[in-house]
Amino acid sequence: IFYGFMALVFATTIVALKEYNILDVYHGPFYAFVVFVSELGGLALTIGLGMGVFRRSTRRDEFKHALDYSILYALLFVLCVQGFLLEGFRLAMDKGAPDAGLSFVGQFFALLYPANMEQQTAQTTYSALWCFHMLTTMGFIALIPYTRAMHIVTASLNLFTQRLEPNVLLPKVDFENAEAEYFGQRSVMDFTWKDMLSFDSCTECRRCTDICPANAVGKALDPRQVMLKLRDSMLVEAQLPADKRNAEENYLYESGRITNEEIWACTNCGGCVNECPVGIDQLRGIMQLRRYQTLTLGEIPPTAGKAIENIKQHKNPWGVSHADRFKWAEGLDVPVITGESPEVEYLYYVGCAGSYDAGNQKVARSVVKILKACGVDFAVLGKAEQCNGEPVKRLGDEYSFSEIARSNVEQLNALKFKKVVTHCPHCFNTIKNDFKEYGGNYEVLHHSQLLSALHRDGKLKMPGEVRKHVTFHDPCFLGRHNGEFEAPRQLLEGIAGLRLSEMEYSKQQSSCCGMGGGNMWYESKGGEKPVVMQRLEHVAASGAQTLVTGCSFCMINFKGAFKNLKATENLEVMDLAEAVAMAMPDQSNDVARS
Repeated sequence: IFYGFMALVFATTIVALKEYNILDVYHGPFYAFVVFVSELGGLALTIGLGMGVFRRSTRRDEFKHALDYSILYALLFVLCVQGFLLEGFRLAMDKGAPDAGLSFVGQFFALLYPANMEQQTAQTTYSALWCFHMLTTMGFIALIPYTRAMHIVTASLNLFTQRLEPNVLLPKVDFENAEAEYFGQRSVMDFTWKDMLSFDSCTECRRCTDICPANAVGKALDPRQVMLKLRDSMLVEAQLPADKRNAEENYLYESGRITNEEIWACTNCGGCVNECPVGIDQLRGIMQLRRYQTLTLGEIPPTAGKAIENIKQHKNPWGVSHADRFKWAEGLDVPVITGESPEVEYLYYVGCAGSYDAGNQKVARSVVKILKACGVDFAVLGKAEQCNGEPVKRLGDEYSFSEIARSNVEQLNALKFKKVVTHCPHCFNTIKNDFKEYGGNYEVLHHSQLLSALHRDGKLKMPGEVRKHVTFHDPCFLGRHNGEFEAPRQLLEGIAGLRLSEMEYSKQQSSCCGMGGGNMWYESKGGEKPVVMQRLEHVAASGAQTLVTGCSFCMINFKGAFKNLKATENLEVMDLAEAVAMAMPDQSNDVARS
């Protein structure tokens, strides 16, 4: 609907510029192009309107304003038909029109008119049709500010002003502001003009809700409803005198407009942002609301709060002794970097899961084995490594994250390395994107990117045959948030004997495992089943017997849940590095042979 409408606006603007002698480009090849675009745009708009009416009328319980939109669609449909009637009339009266072939829709409407119409009658009829079309058009334009058609304006502006940085980046909190009474978004008035424009741009299409993994399993989060609640709150505030705005009765949590269950169900997967046709960043709004809950109200799930304390005290979310951080590397002779070490090509940041979780320790050992076999110049931080604070940030404690981030950046900036590589997408995203605010500007690679490059350059040799039928689960913080979909697949396709089948929901449309957004550290309330069970159903439907992923949290989640679904009770779960190591010669005992 939107693109069809904009095509017609473009064509109409070109004609107007010519008629008023402002810009005469309406001739030659460009004339043919404009005619074709207007026909195609009108047809696309008409088809889109039909689809919109059908969708909203058959799912009335899911759409709040189905009647309002149906009336709007009907008005747009009338405008489209009028345009085609006028074009058809022109072609009927001018049989030899050179552009007749371009008006592929107008030709059908031309058949409606009698071929022997007198010239005077034809001119009168055409003028009457044109005047009626103009009156209808002007009426529609006048109605725009008072109807759902306002989305034509707000959505266009929202797309034009869309942020270019990754949507997982959140605005920095000014903790130095001595006058601040609270942190986070307490009321809708705390959001920026861009955020408010986004709320006002929502077309209520429900795509964000349909893709939301939390909503799909019955949890309280409905991204569309969150945006509509914020929009409604904004409209309420707009009608109040300036001195009455931002009053306590309009606080989002305290008034009950936004609930804890909604905000804590979010997994930060970014599916809503990816699906929104008008560029709304639902994740940004939800996370700023979560910040207020954590920083100001202190309303955070107990286990999540414990994870934050563990990170601050023990430098890992499990609270395991920091002295055990480097035990995963026993017997591997892994090089450790210090401030006195010569420069290395890659700093391998292992992360908390790779250091302490048994399954992910195997991944770290596989990565080390592969890097050594390829002759890569690398080193690790060893016992000096600390949590980068990703869970803290995702749980809304921006203050603690700022301290942890500064400590990490200070440590990394004192070392000599060219690039950072990590096998955890959460670490990858934090070091690559979030650390920039604190002076940490690094070239960061996910291990799939490095291993894929090594294989492409002929340094990573995989002569072994791995007879497995696998499917790949795209981690949200590697795929949607950072745009890497191909490197993992290129690696898997380079393994002899391995057959890769895609799940129905993959790449940009991949479904979250449920551990993102801090959900690794607490159990969100409600729902018919855990989010991971829905993803395991997708795995089962692919027919694969092995699930490969490239994320520490996904590994932990899938390994802990696959036996709870009969269709996946014999599923094998592994990381990309483990699959690659299986195809390499001279296996270590850490990696099971196929």
